[in-house]
Formats: sequence, structure tokens, C-alpha cells
Amino acid sequence: MKKPLLYQFDLHQQLYNNVLDGFTDVESNRRLHKNMNHVKYLAGHILNSQYGLGILAGADLDIKWHDMFAVMGQSKAKDDFPYPTIEEIRAEWNTIYPPLRKQLDDLSPKNLNSKPPEPFDQIGDSVAEVWTFINHHTAYHLGQIGILRRGFDKEPMKYS
Repeated sequence: MKKPLLYQFDLHQQLYNNVLDGFTDVESNRRLHKNMNHVKYLAGHILNSQYGLGILAGADLDIKWHDMFAVMGQSKAKDDFPYPTIEEIRAEWNTIYPPLRKQLDDLSPKNLNSKPPEPFDQIGDSVAEVWTFINHHTAYHLGQIGILRRGFDKEPMKYS
């Protein structure tokens, strides 16, 4: 059960960096339409979900910018807001990847099948189910950023 989840987690590490490649800070903070999120919010939002995954795995992570990017409907994209730069957000994603990856790899079958703590118990009945949801959530938002790349006349995201 853990191997496919880790594979997706590692793939998201690569794709997060690839999909953000070439965005300037100004572009990343600009909406293409009033009803669309901007790249910076999406990047921070999925970073915040990685922190949630870290909590599930027992990782000791310093959660940054929680109020700006909180998940489960607790935040929304804002215009003319002093967000961290897109490079700061991307750097934080890359900083937490190694310790989080280790914690996830160390999860036992018993841990994976255990009941998740609140508020994650609203998402799934086990840590593995919540991890599966977070992986899907990440992929969903990476896809949104991929579409925004095209709206900014950038090359499609690369998988390599």
C-alpha cells in the first residue's frame, strides 16, 4: 500500500518544481480571470497540504504561512496581498521534502491503517486514505497550475 503512495509523493515533488518553472513572482500573483486562483496561492495551498501530510506522518515541521494557504476551505486567494515570493514558497516545498519523505517511508502498516487525528478524520478513515486524498488534491492543483501555464503563454509542463 505504501509503495504507490510514495511513488506519487515523489512524482509530485518533481512536478511541483516543473510546473512552477519559469513563472515570475509578478505573474504568479496575477489572476487570469476574477474567478480563478493565481499560481502563487495554488502553490502555497498545496504546500500547506504537505504540512498536513507531515502531521499525519509525525514529522516535526515548522509550518509557514498557514493562515494564508490553509486547506479545507479556511483560506482563499487574495489580490494585492503581501504573500511570500513564489521562490520562497518553492524553496520551502523543497526544504520539507527530505524529512517528510523519510517520515512517510518509515510509516508502518499499523500506522497507515490507524485512525487519523482531527480534522483529517473528515477526509478518510485511515492515515493511508487521507494520504491518498492529499496526493489527489496535490495532483488536482498541479493540473490547475499547468493550465495557467498555457494562459501565460508558457510551454506545457515537462515530466522530465
